Amino acid sequence: MSVITLPADPRTIPALVCDPAAIDAFAADLLTASTQVDDLGTFVAGTAPIATWSGDDAVAYHQQIKPLGERADAMSLALRQVARRSASHAERMQELVTERVDLVSRRGSLVGQLNGLRLSAPMVPADQVADFQADCDALATQIGVFDEDVATWVSGIATEENAMVAAFDGMLSWQQVKARYEGVPDPADAALARKPGADAGPDVVREWWESLSESEQQAILAASPGSVGNLDGIPASVRDEANSTALARDLAMLELLESRDQLTGAEEEHLTNARAARDALERVADRDDPVTGQPVTSQLYIYDPTAFDGDGRVAVVAGDLDTADNVAVITPGLTNDGTKIPGQTSSALNLYEAARADDPSQSTAVVAWMGYDAPDDGDSLGVGFEHMAENGGERLADTFDGINAIRDDDPHLVAVGHSYGSTTTGTAATDEGLDVGDIVLLGSPGPGDSAGHASDLGVGEEHVWVGSNSRDPVADLGDKGWVNKGNVELGLGRDPAEDDFGANRFEAEATDRGDGLNPLNDHSKYFDHDSESLDNLAQILNGDYDDVEQAEHKYDPWYSGPVDPEWDRTPEVEDTRGDES
Repeated sequence: MSVITLPADPRTIPALVCDPAAIDAFAADLLTASTQVDDLGTFVAGTAPIATWSGDDAVAYHQQIKPLGERADAMSLALRQVARRSASHAERMQELVTERVDLVSRRGSLVGQLNGLRLSAPMVPADQVADFQADCDALATQIGVFDEDVATWVSGIATEENAMVAAFDGMLSWQQVKARYEGVPDPADAALARKPGADAGPDVVREWWESLSESEQQAILAASPGSVGNLDGIPASVRDEANSTALARDLAMLELLESRDQLTGAEEEHLTNARAARDALERVADRDDPVTGQPVTSQLYIYDPTAFDGDGRVAVVAGDLDTADNVAVITPGLTNDGTKIPGQTSSALNLYEAARADDPSQSTAVVAWMGYDAPDDGDSLGVGFEHMAENGGERLADTFDGINAIRDDDPHLVAVGHSYGSTTTGTAATDEGLDVGDIVLLGSPGPGDSAGHASDLGVGEEHVWVGSNSRDPVADLGDKGWVNKGNVELGLGRDPAEDDFGANRFEAEATDRGDGLNPLNDHSKYFDHDSESLDNLAQILNGDYDDVEQAEHKYDPWYSGPVDPEWDRTPEVEDTRGDES
């Protein structure tokens, strides 16, 4: 009687209790702490010494603060090193978590095969024993490879944990930090000394950044995040890290002052804008990609909370601006400033979700861009003039130049302007030139006086798109043809939805148009889910132009007032979430 040798059970996989996201957050906190301590060193070396103060007390003061600054510089370098090691630890532990999932799957398959052999072994005919044994041996070989992979995985955990322990062991006391870092020059200083001037273009900035070593880049992100966080030509992922560090530092400092009731009026505005940026990022993180089911990537592309006399300048991205196939930048209009970025981000998220649901094969990034001083509060009268749009247009053009500079490929870029933001977008196109594929004007009071026709926007009239809800009073302000009815000019150029302007008008009616007492309700529905407008915006962003539902243009016959054919059409509900089976 032949004896069959069955393989041994595959090795059991140890449990791994680990939260890589929490480790990464810890690393970010350490980096923020490093930045705060570095600020102390900078203060001591800069404005803390009082040149006009003399005498014994002055000598004692200056002697006292100098060691404090040196200690701060050394501690900043030490914190920076541990922060970077912690970030690497998070990345490595995520890899190990993923590897364990694969090992569990492999073991399940091997156990299934082994159980099948065990059940079959007693019934194997004598003339098939050799073949059956060969199957057993083959499975034994696979199990042997698996056992080695588990051993390598377990060893990898131990190696990584030991490396983390060693990193902290060397930084547990001031004496250790002092011996290693006191008097060591900060790599950021020499790197920043080579930084291009303020008038350098984004291509030059990118060249400078890529010329730096990894240690120099990391040093800048810790010591001076503000020097690169809003700099066009720097990759979006780097700007996000720099701005996130600056945001965390601001929140820590200002909320401490708030708890002590020590905030000035300007600091209160600063804190409000910082919290708004944080809330906007959380909105992105709380939404899942409709295709992958994973949280949407967020990026803080601009963070300048004290800009424009406290209104703030900020841009939040839903998606990855460095890699996305299709990129939209949404420019808002009247009443918007840094405090409104959460709501703008919700609109960007809706467009992101609609585009992804429409075409899962393409990647998307949508930027909620509050990068200019829009008319609001004290300067709200600026909405009737173009000077704020002209200033904003320069900044918008710079933003697109920066996006183009960081990309080696040729992404599809779309400039979307809503309300006065459409005037800003139109002015950017006519006065500065926008290097984009398509321009979309939503609820537009006019694209600026320099745009008499869609062809003036520089992308070809076939790539100029207009969404105009027939009940939106703002979209009805532009000049509509051969004569300005009533001789009262309220708009900011031509009505881009009018036939003579030559743009593509798409369906943008809301199913609940005209509801409510506020006549401006329909002005804010262009990014609503399941709306005609959002569905068509997604098609444009994905480049699916043939699927855009065209609408009839407004026209202005000589014998009557302006006519909007969309007024009597019944709007339709569109599926912009991918919910239909």
